[in-house]
Amino acid sequence: MSIFLLCGDEMKKIIILIFIFILTSSIIFAQTENPERKEFLKIKYDQNFFSISPVISPRICYGLVKSTKQSDDRYFESIYYLHAFETLGTYRVYGFAYRGNAFVSKNRRSGLYLLLNVGLDYLKFGPLFAAPGGGTSDSGIKSILFPNLAVGLGYSLRIKNNSYLRLEWDIGLKWLGSNLYLSFIW
Repeated sequence: MSIFLLCGDEMKKIIILIFIFILTSSIIFAQTENPERKEFLKIKYDQNFFSISPVISPRICYGLVKSTKQSDDRYFESIYYLHAFETLGTYRVYGFAYRGNAFVSKNRRSGLYLLLNVGLDYLKFGPLFAAPGGGTSDSGIKSILFPNLAVGLGYSLRIKNNSYLRLEWDIGLKWLGSNLYLSFIW
């Protein structure tokens, strides 16, 4: 069912190399003297994003939020975030994603909103139960790179000034089909 299936150590090396390449190329392009390119690469963030998902697919998320007011007086948020979950055993999930939130109410970032999530997850997992006779700790461990594509709904409550508490639910093509989030934006 997964799109990319690779071995654990090889997958780690590939992900690290891709990350280093993206980071290096973005730094090099940001240093050029072309003013149009510099303006294109600058992304200004308004707020921070923190989220936990303790119920269906556990994870902790941290990201940056950019909110914009559209021509129809509705708000749209772009959230870039990293997420992770790790147990004491051999179950681990790491990833990065982009989330777009489109608010239903005019002139407000509170109330009902629609969300779209696009990202990539790295999963590392082993057998549910230990091998009889005491096998090695690395026996049966698998690694998978899996897409994180989901749509959902959320409800935002304004706490004070520009801080929000949110409850979100999404469903889609993910390593576990659905998720509930409790988020805080400040």
